[in-house]
Amino acid sequence: MADNIQVTENSFSDSEARTRTEIGKHVLYISLIIVSLLGLCAIASVFYTEENAKKFSDIKDVLTIILPLIGTWVGTVLAFYFSRENYAAAAQQATNLLRQLTPEQRLESIPVTDAMLDMSADTTLKLFPPSNDPGLVNIKKDIVDFLENHQRNRLPVVDSTGKIIYIIHLSLVYKFLSKQFIDQTQKNSLTLNDLLQDASLTKIFKAFAIVGKNARLSAVKQLIDGNPDCSDAFVTEDGTGGSKAVGWITNVIVQEKSVA
Repeated sequence: MADNIQVTENSFSDSEARTRTEIGKHVLYISLIIVSLLGLCAIASVFYTEENAKKFSDIKDVLTIILPLIGTWVGTVLAFYFSRENYAAAAQQATNLLRQLTPEQRLESIPVTDAMLDMSADTTLKLFPPSNDPGLVNIKKDIVDFLENHQRNRLPVVDSTGKIIYIIHLSLVYKFLSKQFIDQTQKNSLTLNDLLQDASLTKIFKAFAIVGKNARLSAVKQLIDGNPDCSDAFVTEDGTGGSKAVGWITNVIVQEKSVA
């Protein structure tokens, strides 16, 4: 099926190129004929009319008006039919050059603001603990069910000022719950504060990178690669962890952008 589509597209391009060539030839031939006829008429008028000086002046004025019009018409027609092809060729050349870049060069060319998930967008899931109290966040309802219902596996925890506090990984929450040898009712009452009592998990939940809005994706990759527990980076207003998070970049985004 793909081969058939490719053949159709190539055939269409060849046909289009032939059409443009024919149009170019016709425009050129017509313009030459018009200019030649005007020239012959002008010469004949000089030889076969009286008051040659006045006639010559009139003919010169007519030619001065008409010839630029013809030139403009020819240029407009040719530009209309050929400029698109030139633009397409330039765009294709740019695409080819981009494909030749290494993954590191691609990431270096992409600002974090072009790749990040907007933290203020409704589509970006995030958790705001009431009164900044993790003890008021129910693990089952506010984290597990929330992420499962949205088919996501990570959840940024943000305080009332917009500062990022934790990045919760659903797989680690599952792991934590599996180690709780209590009945289901008790499990359902566990809070984020209980989860954070596990120091090894808290260490991972805090293992995110911070970059400024002027950073490039290459810097994000270096920070993520430099910490085995880190899979995410957050873009903040001033590039520090104490300011509001405006964007979120996952390791998946970095990987996709490095090969796009």
